[in-house]
This record gives sequence, structure tokens and C-alpha cells, in this order.
Amino acid sequence: MFKPVDRLRRLCRCRKGGTAIEFAVVAGLLFTFLFGIIEFSMYSLANVLLEGSMREASRFGITGYTTGSTSREDQIRNIIDGRTMGLVDIDDSSFKLDVLVYPSFADIGKPEPWDDVNPPGNSNGVYDAGEAYTDINGNGQWDDDMGASSAGGPGDVVLYTVTYDWPLWSYLATLIGGPDGKLPLIASMAVRNEPWTASGGGGS
Repeated sequence: MFKPVDRLRRLCRCRKGGTAIEFAVVAGLLFTFLFGIIEFSMYSLANVLLEGSMREASRFGITGYTTGSTSREDQIRNIIDGRTMGLVDIDDSSFKLDVLVYPSFADIGKPEPWDDVNPPGNSNGVYDAGEAYTDINGNGQWDDDMGASSAGGPGDVVLYTVTYDWPLWSYLATLIGGPDGKLPLIASMAVRNEPWTASGGGGS
């Protein structure tokens, strides 16, 4: 009859089922990395498709062409939806399409010009209430980006920008992603509209 100590010694020397135990220890980490790789590959694919859709959308936008009652902005949204193969949900609350008109390419992203005179005799490089400014976008207030919300007219410089929050699924991806478990997708394209005529296109 074996003593308890002998049984313990035999159990410690036993190697049966060792592979299964090792797999159980490693499998969790392995699958976490595997799903993370798949997810970031999908994110990269969505990013490439979004950038490609912006090129196609801007090519359409520069023509000024419209069909029926659908605006150029809505048609551009439809192009993005079709070109991203369903990976970007244009109906999601995080999806945002900005279409801004600028006086020139050099003005993209720049603030509206203002007279930097406050405090008196000490320009601080910051717009302060009461300082005179040029209302480039015509919205009645000073803006740190002079772009006007519009698809523009013939010959206008237009910046198309799309932002979308890509939802993360795997645990590893959420650790690398933002605090809300999402990663931002951003694509932009600056173009100059073609010099169309009223009969050949137009309308924003």
C-alpha cells in the first residue's frame, strides 16, 4: 500500500498530459495576439480604402456635377460608402465629413487674419475679443480655421476630410487604442474645382 508521500512523488514524476497543460497556458496569449494582428490588419485595410475613397470622392467633387435633388456632399458620402466595402459606417455618429473652401492652397488650415493689438503694445499671437479681423468664411465670427463649409464653385480650392472612429474588438487592441476602445481613421484631400459653367455642372 502506497503512502501519501509516495503518491505525491509519483504524481510529480508523471509527464502524462503535459502538452495539454502547456497549450492551455500558452493558448490564451497566442489567440490574443492572433486576434490583435487580424484586427489591426482590418484597421489598416479600412484606412487604405478610406484614403482611396477620398481620392475618388474629390475627383467627383471637382466636376461640380449633381444629379437631381442630391447634393454633391451627399453624393460624396455615397462614394465613400461604396468604396470602403462596408468597413466604414457613414451612418455612425462618429463618421464626419468636412468639406471646406479656402482662398488658396496656402491658406488651408490657417486662421482668419486679425489685428493682433491686445494687450496694447504687446502682440501675443492669440486672437483676443475685440480685435479686428477679416471674416473670410463669412460666418460673422473669428475662426482659427478660415475654411468655409461648402463644396465650392468653379476654380475654388476645397479640402475634403473624413474622420471615423474604428471600433476595437480584441482585448489587446483596446489596450493599444483609445480609452473608449476605438481608433480614429482620418483621410483628407485638397483639390481645385474645375472651371465648369452653369450648364456643365455646379451647385453645392
